[in-house]
Parts: sequence; structure tokens; C-alpha cells
Amino acid sequence: MSLLWLAGLCLLLTMFFSAAEMAFIAANRLRLRHLAEEGSSTAALYLEAFRQPERALSTAMIGVTMSHIVAGSALTWTLLPVLGAWAPVLATILLTPVMLVFGEIIPKAIAREWATSLILTLYRPLTWAASLLVPFVAFANFVVGAILRTFGGRELDMRSFVSREELKALLQMQPDEADVTTHEAQLIDKIFDLGDTTVREVMVPLVEVATLPDTASPRVATPVVIGRGVSRIPIYVQRETNIVGVVGAKDLLRRGTAAGTLDELKHPPYYVPETKRIDDLLREMQRDRTHMAVVVDEYGGWTGVVTLEDVLEQIVGDIHDEHERAPAAAGRVPAGSYRGAARAHIDGLNEAFDWALPKRDYETVAGLVLATLHRIPRPGEVFQVPGYAITVLEADTRRVVAVKIVPATGASNPGG
Repeated sequence: MSLLWLAGLCLLLTMFFSAAEMAFIAANRLRLRHLAEEGSSTAALYLEAFRQPERALSTAMIGVTMSHIVAGSALTWTLLPVLGAWAPVLATILLTPVMLVFGEIIPKAIAREWATSLILTLYRPLTWAASLLVPFVAFANFVVGAILRTFGGRELDMRSFVSREELKALLQMQPDEADVTTHEAQLIDKIFDLGDTTVREVMVPLVEVATLPDTASPRVATPVVIGRGVSRIPIYVQRETNIVGVVGAKDLLRRGTAAGTLDELKHPPYYVPETKRIDDLLREMQRDRTHMAVVVDEYGGWTGVVTLEDVLEQIVGDIHDEHERAPAAAGRVPAGSYRGAARAHIDGLNEAFDWALPKRDYETVAGLVLATLHRIPRPGEVFQVPGYAITVLEADTRRVVAVKIVPATGASNPGG
């Protein structure tokens, strides 16, 4: 008796399970959430099942495997009277490409394109199959869990279909290999880096922040705000290290004429530690509608300020308005050297010029200079770090302002 009909049925089942598996994974859950809110019971059931997807995915994989086995057995049984011992070989040769191409590759490709609409059709049949295959699914999950525990592993969280590292690797693909532009990939990659960046790395240091005493009049503050091109200015009492508030340019415009001192216009300062991650800071600034935070160290002394703009620049790059000059962190000058601000971040220079400036427990070129010399240098001093000669161009009694960097041969690739 010919069992070719059974092999054909198994091919159809393989197509169903393959398509259902891909649709289950690739469906647009945001769209399905909207459908569930509009009353779609299938969408609601799918979303609930996706919270613990092991059952559905195991059902699909076991269904595909069992269909392959039954199809191979049926075809072998049909060919056995004709080919004898060669029947299993021919059955394998015939079934493998058919099952692979028509049973898995094509259905999965189709399901990936129309995953959301297909899951609404395929989900209920998949749950019926899960009920029929529940002994096999339970046994398979038990064996997998036991093996993982035996070798000290942990059971996989199948909800994380793509890890952070895998997604970052996908974003590094060529534009024609991924469905995102190069600019979009760079923005997403920078968003990932927010969690690895601290406030200390992006803040404006204390020595570069314009401050005013709380006894100053709005008439004194207005030229400072205009001259520095800032929208907010910290206010201190008695000494600059004692910040008691922040005054905004809008406060000066709206209420400046009626106020006698800046103390009447100030808002309470928002303090954050140097070690705070800027992704957490961004959420807090959004929640509290705060645009400037005062950065403090472990001893409670303030070390600088960080603004909402400073955080956003970590994603989109430097933001400059029509009144703000935009000096480059470093620019090339004759003879193959580079002039740059000492507060330029080493990571930024290394990335921009394909350098390998050393970085340890400091963030900027000024930190590199001080860590190397262990003192405040004089203008004109020259010193070496591996692969680079650095000349101090500008410095005062407290800090380094500008430097010249000359890469040794082979230490840089300016055109890269």
C-alpha cells in the first residue's frame, strides 16, 4: 500500500510548523497590542503566550522534526518493495531538498514578510498542535533543563531572541546588508553606550562654568548670560564651591526688573554624583523637567555641571546654536601635527584620527598630560607618550588649555 499521501501530509505539516515558528518570532508585537486593545482575542492570546514562548517554539520545532521522521519512514516503506535495501538511501536523497526548501526555507521566508497577519491565522492551530504534542514538549524541555543544570549552565531566557551584543553586531553590517542606514546604526549604537557613560565623562568642569553670587543683581547677570551664551547660570553663597541655586535666562527676562538680587530668582539645584550613568540621568531629567544638574564628588564638593544638551550630544553629536562657536576638538596644522583643546576627550580623538593615545583613570588630554608629568606644565614643554610627542601650547597655574600632538610614523591614520 502506497504511503506517499502521508509523506505529502508531513510536508504540509512541516510548512505549517516552519511558518508558525517564524511568524511567532517576527510578528510586530506593537501592532498586535493595538489589535488586542481593539478586541482581537487571538492577538491577546499571542501576547500572553509570548511572555513564556518556550511552549510554542518547542511545539513548532518538535512538529517539524516528527514530520521529517514520519515522511522519511512513509517514503521508505513505499519504495521498499521496489528498491529493497536502497529504499532508505533514495528516500533520504529525495526528501532532504524537498523538506528543506519547500518545507522550511520558503515558508519561513514568506512568514517573515507577513508575520503579523499570518500569526493571527496560524496561532490557534499552533495551540491545538501544542495540546497534542504536550508530552513530547514537556519531555524535551525537561531533558534540556537537566543537561544545562548538569554542566552548570542556566536555562535560556527565550524571550531574549537578540542580545545586546548581537544587535550591535548587526548594526555594524554594511548598509545594504541591514535594513537601517549608517546614520541610524550610529545613533542606536550611541544609545547603547549611554549605559556605559558616567556624568563625569560629559560634564562641563567647574573651572569652565560661569557662576554668580546670590547677592548679584539681575542687571549684572544679564551681560554674563549673553556674553557666555548660556541659558542657565549657577548661583553661590559666599564662595563658589557653595552652590545654592540656578537662575535661568527666562527668569531674568520675565522677572528680572522686579527682583533686587538673583536670590529671588533662583531655583533649587539638582545634585547628581559624578559616577551616575547618563541614561539614568536622562530619565530623571525628563521626569523632573530639569535641564541642568550640579555634579558633586564623593566629598560633596561640586565639580561641574551637566545639562540636558550634554547628554543628548552623546547620541546626536555636538549641538551648536547660531550664537555659539563650534571649535573642533583637534585640527590638523602644518608638518603633520594636530592642535587641540586640552579638555578634548581621548576616546573622541582616538576614534576621529585612528589614534591610540593611552587612557587610564582620566578622560581628557589634560588628564593625560597631568598623569604623565605629575605637575602643572609650563607653556612650551614637550614630552613623549608611546607613539606621540605632545607640546603644551597654553597653560596657566591651575590647568592645561591647549596642546599640540605629533603622531610618530605609523601611529596614526588621519585619512582613515
